[in-house]
Amino acid sequence: MLTIGSYRLHCLDVQYFSLDGGSVFGVVPRVMWEKVIRPDSLNRVRLSMRLLLISGKGRHILVDAAMGDAWPEKLSKIYCLTDFRLDNELARVGLKRADITDVVFTHLHFDHLSGAFERHDDHLDTIFPDAVFHIQKQNYLSAVSPNLKERPSYRKEFVQALQECSNLNLLDGDTELLPGIELFCVGGHTAGQQLVRVFDERRSLVHGGDLLPSAAHLGLSRGLGFDIEPLEVINEKRRLLSRMLEDRSILFFAHDPFVEAASLCLDERGEAVVHSTISLGDCS
Repeated sequence: MLTIGSYRLHCLDVQYFSLDGGSVFGVVPRVMWEKVIRPDSLNRVRLSMRLLLISGKGRHILVDAAMGDAWPEKLSKIYCLTDFRLDNELARVGLKRADITDVVFTHLHFDHLSGAFERHDDHLDTIFPDAVFHIQKQNYLSAVSPNLKERPSYRKEFVQALQECSNLNLLDGDTELLPGIELFCVGGHTAGQQLVRVFDERRSLVHGGDLLPSAAHLGLSRGLGFDIEPLEVINEKRRLLSRMLEDRSILFFAHDPFVEAASLCLDERGEAVVHSTISLGDCS
């Protein structure tokens, strides 16, 4: 468990899925990334869906919700979706779904939103009925009326289920969720993506969202195939990594199948790389 200020931070390793290499690394040639994350025989890359749990000041805050288990069997097979282990992971830290007071969505693409719902017959209901859902208004509107490129990423039935929830907190730009927890917007991947920073006077941790989903994406040119503005992703990475290196922040990876979190340093070319890997469970 990592402690920052008044908050205890846990990593919940809830699920894995697979995407094709082009989705994960965009136009970057396979020969440049396969040494970091090996694809399978069908060129699919196995990715984690880790959730960051922030507990303190009477709140239990989840960052994102993974994919969950409300998917049709055909799509579950396409994505090589593993069992949803949220209840097991919450029990490991002494919690239940009902204890979650807040869910911060970095954005509403299906692998970040759909785990917040379960299927009852033909209807989707939230598994966090007492939690407040914090979303950037810009991203919410993008999910409700997606552009042509992102339409497959904003799954209509899950977005509609979210619209039916009464516990939405639509945000308009950077905000302080609680003292020591800030939400800040980054462009490029999708409109209104927000990242989470937990900090005190000694150290900080940043959830990389889909701007920095894995250690393999630390390279400025290594974006996701889903990015709507690749050049803006490069600029946002440069700004964020510069700040994190200055603050010596820990970077949390939601999608890296091997690295949970890491401290960073500059290599001989002046690019940010992993200095040391970190497991939140081993921190104090």
